[in-house]
Amino acid sequence: MPAPRKLPAQSRSRSLVAALIEACIKLLEQEGADALTVHRLSEVSGVAVGSIYQYFPNVEAVLGEAFEHILREEAAVAVPALRERVAGLPLAGAVREILRGMVGTELRLYRLHRDFHLKYHPELQMGMRIGPYASSREFVDDAWRPFVALYAPKLDEADAEMSAYMLCMAMRAIIRSTLEDAPERVEQDAFLRSLVAMALGMLDPERIDAAG
Repeated sequence: MPAPRKLPAQSRSRSLVAALIEACIKLLEQEGADALTVHRLSEVSGVAVGSIYQYFPNVEAVLGEAFEHILREEAAVAVPALRERVAGLPLAGAVREILRGMVGTELRLYRLHRDFHLKYHPELQMGMRIGPYASSREFVDDAWRPFVALYAPKLDEADAEMSAYMLCMAMRAIIRSTLEDAPERVEQDAFLRSLVAMALGMLDPERIDAAG
């Protein structure tokens, strides 16, 4: 993803960058992607144009930091809340809540800036902000494998590993593809129901055996 020119070290510079990120999100939510320019960021944030370029090479780099901020915020707030809602639910209910949260996050980023979201989608995985993961595989093993082990204990090792990977990566890929091809479908109840049905199929030992 686009990177800042340099990271703020002092409290004043951190406040400056925070003001820019807040202004970026505000502009996107209230005026849309076309309004996101350096001069408009300067007006809304109160940060001089020269100071903006001191920390960011272009608007896209500011946008990248704004998306990172949202993902870190989601990881800190939404994920713990999701875990509380899922606790004690049967498999179908747990899968539905997880996928509902996943769709909600993807829709939020997409609505902020469609082109940026679709372009950098592989890097915009919220789960990677939850812990110090070096790769998506580490996140899948840490976050999804325990879920599969709990709800589908009859799966053998290979099927459990594949199911965890598909639940994480394939579901995101489907959401991303649909947002690009037919975004109105992502907001339909039928879309979530279809995702849930696919996910449940990945966790059903009998269906997996029949396919093999």
